[in-house]
Amino acid sequence: MKEINCRHNCYFTYSIVADLVSILIDIFHDSNNSNKYMDIYTEEHIESIERKYRFLGELINSLPMHGYGMLEFLLLNKSFNDIEAYKSYILSLEDEDFFYIFYGQYIDKELLKHALQDDESLNNLYSEYDRISTNYLALKGLFSNKDLFLQELFSCLDSLYTEKFKESYENIITKVHEELPKIEASLLSMEPLELSQSIMGKTFKNRGPYEEFIFIPSCFLNIKAIRFFEKDQILIYSLNHNELTKKDIVNILKTISDETRFEIIEILFREEPMTGKDLANKLSLSTPTISHHIEKLKEAGFVNEERVKNSKYYSVNFNSIERLITNLSARFKED
Repeated sequence: MKEINCRHNCYFTYSIVADLVSILIDIFHDSNNSNKYMDIYTEEHIESIERKYRFLGELINSLPMHGYGMLEFLLLNKSFNDIEAYKSYILSLEDEDFFYIFYGQYIDKELLKHALQDDESLNNLYSEYDRISTNYLALKGLFSNKDLFLQELFSCLDSLYTEKFKESYENIITKVHEELPKIEASLLSMEPLELSQSIMGKTFKNRGPYEEFIFIPSCFLNIKAIRFFEKDQILIYSLNHNELTKKDIVNILKTISDETRFEIIEILFREEPMTGKDLANKLSLSTPTISHHIEKLKEAGFVNEERVKNSKYYSVNFNSIERLITNLSARFKED
């Protein structure tokens, strides 16, 4: 991990673990498959993974952020490029500690402890923290089969860590080295938190203070950026998220063509971050209906979610709006 020259508490590193987890999520994520990994793996290899790890795939699609919570553990372990150390740390955790970290270190520990013991308490946990799963049966499947989930997860990561992936490492590192001077230059005029906000296209409600800021560029992250924080802040961001394909643009336009979703974007564009309940009141809709539309907008990258204690605040992603406008302008601009 390289310390950035102009800031004593800022670090810059690549993460094999983050990229492999990102590829795994991209393979199984039902509605947002970008195929950035197809230069490395054959179609047969990907199809065999999808068949072999169906249980893993089903759980990933039920998880918040589609499983990116597996990167929460990097905050505590910092095994960015040591896959075996990453696995060993996770396997060393008691069930209660595993789920507490996995869900972002904010769930009530006493409630979590009881949820691991009986179904009624698990249902209470699900009612209190509905964001931890898309449905109760999937949550119960994860709590009852955590060991199988981790077994399939680690086995799948191993199957992705192929010789071809290792060969591509040289090209990846070249891109990463080209990125470092840009981050260093930005930090000469911006505070690390300000730079993080700029990368993510949002204003944070959780602002630290943080002891260390760790910037991790990714070649396979299928979203613009993702942030984890406790004592330190880790920001993982995509190096390949500016140019949109025709398929990307069509999918985005389909998502925002819904009148309610378009209204949500307009409201969040004009106002401060809001909770789902606030949006529901403003649009005279039920909270579950708003949650459904918010989830679609999050998948399209147009809405950010930030947790503050037990509440979720939503804000518009200004970078995504600008990116769509730029790509549309470029496609319809006369030569």
